[in-house]
Amino acid sequence: MRQEKKVNCRKKRIKRLSCLFFLLAFLVAGYFVYRSYQNDKEQEVRFDQLEEIEERDLHPVSRILPEEEKNPDWIGWLKIKDTSISYPVMQRKGDSEYYLHRDFDGNYSFYGTPFLDSRCMIDSDNCIIYGHNINGGKMFGALHAYSSEIFYKEHPEVSFRAGDEKRKYQIMSVMQTTTSSSVYSFTDVGNWDEYGGYVGKILSGSLYQTEMGKKIKAELEKEAPEEFFRKYEFLTLSTCRSWMGRDARLLVISVRKPDEIIKE
Repeated sequence: MRQEKKVNCRKKRIKRLSCLFFLLAFLVAGYFVYRSYQNDKEQEVRFDQLEEIEERDLHPVSRILPEEEKNPDWIGWLKIKDTSISYPVMQRKGDSEYYLHRDFDGNYSFYGTPFLDSRCMIDSDNCIIYGHNINGGKMFGALHAYSSEIFYKEHPEVSFRAGDEKRKYQIMSVMQTTTSSSVYSFTDVGNWDEYGGYVGKILSGSLYQTEMGKKIKAELEKEAPEEFFRKYEFLTLSTCRSWMGRDARLLVISVRKPDEIIKE
């Protein structure tokens, strides 16, 4: 009888400890979910503040920013009209992935902040900008809408303020690829054969033919390689396709002519 009571007492203690453990785990998980939610809201507010500054033309190169907004890593602003994409673009010299999980101010952020490839300068042949694919179309998750040709036709243009220069690019290709794609090697090239080769791969890999893609394909076939060399500057937006595997990527690639003047 006494032995039976001991066993029952032990079972009750184990049950109480188990309940306590699960309650504690639930509270800890709830805390982290809450903190994540708070951090997300704080970052959204911060992006809104920065966008207001951007729209007032108070960007970093002009040197008339309020003191707390002066971040030398802030090198541009990316925007696609009538979409959720409107973000600062960062670049930390010497640390290629600094903003992968950091906000504008350098604090930890699961979302991160879009950043320019460390191999690129703002006048590179191809500027590659990375951003996270976040559920609900947040950050570069919104780029996945370009898998639809209809969406592309409604949003064919990308704006990128690079330094003091306002640029507009026309989308020429939307690619579903991987991190091993040769397009990631296309930043600056030294000869027209290499340049034409990259352009050909970008065109052939597109999910559908865009109007700009059609135009460039015709020029590439008609013009001499040295005539076509560096006729366009490229802007590549890169994000992951996690449901297709760790290395799966989506690229939205747009172009502009280097001497193109933006009319306000």
